[in-house]
Parts: sequence; structure tokens; C-alpha cells
Amino acid sequence: MIILSMGLLILDLMFTLAGDLPPPRRDADYPPAYALEFMQQPHRECVAETGVSEAAIKRFSDVEIFDDDEKLKCYMGCLFVKAGVSDGNGDLHLGKVLELIPKEFEDIALKMGSRCLKPKGKTPCERAFWFNKCWKLADPVLFPNCL
Repeated sequence: MIILSMGLLILDLMFTLAGDLPPPRRDADYPPAYALEFMQQPHRECVAETGVSEAAIKRFSDVEIFDDDEKLKCYMGCLFVKAGVSDGNGDLHLGKVLELIPKEFEDIALKMGSRCLKPKGKTPCERAFWFNKCWKLADPVLFPNCL
């Protein structure tokens, strides 16, 4: 586990020093249309509940990782709750996450998820952000932006 933590720290440092992550995949087939459609209603509800800006969501999803927006962090937590994969305490149930993922993306999700098992953060918002940041660092190209 120490090796995994050190690996994530080194990966995080490399991306920080490099300045930019590789560009995410965004084309006609990815993210899949059904995933985008599935997330539309939770997205609208969580934007309304948290007050996060669409620009902040896009910036994190497509451009860079930044941690100075509490509304964005809470938006991420809200999405987890609306999708039924997290409880109100911010505990993410990875089994439920895997149930939502289509078979063709299981390997990608398992690869990302195996690197992100011990969330950090004092609040549900911080823990939700930690998962999204970890997943994005694990695979910035295929990070699943379904917003």
C-alpha cells in the first residue's frame, strides 16, 4: 500500500511539474451518448444544489486539476449520491460504481479504481473530489467526463 501511495504521489508530482495532463478523449464515441444522457438529470440537479459553474466543471474535466473550488467538490459528491454510489457521509461504494459501468469499460474502470482505494478528505465533498482527482491522474485520457 505504501508503494501504491508513493506511486500516486510521484504521478501527481509529475503532472504538476509537467503543467498539463494529456488531452482527454472527447469524440463521437467517447464518452458514450448513453452515459451523457444518463448523467443529464443528476448534473442539472447538482448544479442547482451546489451553485457550481459549468466553466469549473469543464475546466476540471477537460483541462486541469485544481482544488480551489468548494462548489465543484460538492458537485462531485452530489453526483455520487444521485447516482446511488455514495451515501451522505461521502463513502463511495465501488461495487455500486462497477454495477453502473458497461462491460466494455470495466477494464478501464478497474485500472483507475485499483489506484484509488483509500480516499482522503474530512468532508464528503473533499472525498468525492479526491476520487475524481485520483481517477483523472490514473487515466487522464479516458477520465470519464459524463457531464
